Amino acid sequence: WGHRIPVWTCDDCGKQTCELTDPTACAHCGSASIRQDEDVLDTWFSSGLWPFSTLGWPDEDAADFKRYYPTSMRETGYDILFFWVAREIMLGMGMTEESPYGTVYLHGLVRNEEGKKISKSMENIDEYDPLVIIDKYGADVLRYTLMTSSTPGLDMNLDPRRLEGARNFANKIWQATRFVLSSLDQSPVSSLRSSDFQLADRWILSRLNRLVENVNHLFDTYQYGEAGRQINDFLWSEYCDWYIEACKVRLYDDDADKDTPRAVLLHVLELALRLLHPFMPFATEALWQALPEGVREGESLMLARWPEGDSGLLDDEAEGQMGGMMEL
Repeated sequence: WGHRIPVWTCDDCGKQTCELTDPTACAHCGSASIRQDEDVLDTWFSSGLWPFSTLGWPDEDAADFKRYYPTSMRETGYDILFFWVAREIMLGMGMTEESPYGTVYLHGLVRNEEGKKISKSMENIDEYDPLVIIDKYGADVLRYTLMTSSTPGLDMNLDPRRLEGARNFANKIWQATRFVLSSLDQSPVSSLRSSDFQLADRWILSRLNRLVENVNHLFDTYQYGEAGRQINDFLWSEYCDWYIEACKVRLYDDDADKDTPRAVLLHVLELALRLLHPFMPFATEALWQALPEGVREGESLMLARWPEGDSGLLDDEAEGQMGGMMEL
């Protein structure tokens, strides 16, 4: 497994030939009785070629090479910084005269709940097999847990309770989306009209746009775990626990305006699903596809525009008033 060593030994003269292209004869005596060394180059050497060898190199006019080399960021565990990343950089600069990336993002090791390094020799190793975890909890749950349980450069303990918490979070969003869709009652989706906003509407839209600003800042500074935790806090503790409950008063009142809460519920949900998509791509795509066509743009959430904050919807007064009521 790997790149076979490009050295051929002559059976007649005993000398060695080293060529980049497979030779047909010994470079010393001309004999055709040559055999290639059966060993392969070190695994890390072969891995070090990965950033460019997979893109059509040495044809530097190849479409993939021109499009994807060099890339922007390399993500890896700190334990293989020398074994792998250093070789990628040295080989990349040596073969292409360009570093394969500008930023290296290091994450810690995944350990068990007791802080022990996970290895194949553990008696209960199956419990930490990603495919086993995915079968039990789902791919989104494992992905979200890994992304939000770690701090850059530090090890993380994979506690089953965190997996259960992430599964509960995914279930919460699923149930919230079902409620929002059921509240439409076949009614067309209205556009947002600020003149019809009540305190709760102003508050949740302000909190949403503040979240967008925070998440974008956290992404720009590589704080992905904190971004995921803030999205969780917003969706669970503010959108589900407070705004949806506040909307029920109007949605269940025959004489109340229902268009405004429906429009705000859908707008906030759609944008929040876009924010959460990098953390839970499968669940968010399924939920986004279920939203009315007038709310979502495009064929797939994967291709939807990344959210940008609207400072015009920031409302310190509404946040203060609503915050006081929540404290009470």
